[in-house]
Amino acid sequence: MSRQWRQREPLWAPPGGESLVALRERVVATVSGLAAQHIGGQIIVVAHGGVMDMLYRLATGQGLQAPRAWELGNAAINRLLWTPDGLTLVGWADTSHLDQAVRDESIS
Repeated sequence: MSRQWRQREPLWAPPGGESLVALRERVVATVSGLAAQHIGGQIIVVAHGGVMDMLYRLATGQGLQAPRAWELGNAAINRLLWTPDGLTLVGWADTSHLDQAVRDESIS
């Protein structure tokens, strides 16, 4: 089971969980639906790292099995532009709104 998780096998699902393909489909459907309801407006999505990772992959064309080489900082602001053609990355992992003392990623 850990091998499938580490290798990011797209169709593998842990017991009681969902596959990466199912997660991607759920994220696309939810975000596209929200964005389509608010064309010309702005929406805020607060989500865990798995969803944010999937949004980054969708916006940048990264495959489901590609190793993650981008930050997923706690409380980071990630900006994406939605069009009917898909997502575009506008800004990622912005933590400038946080005081340095609360950025646990900077603690050594």
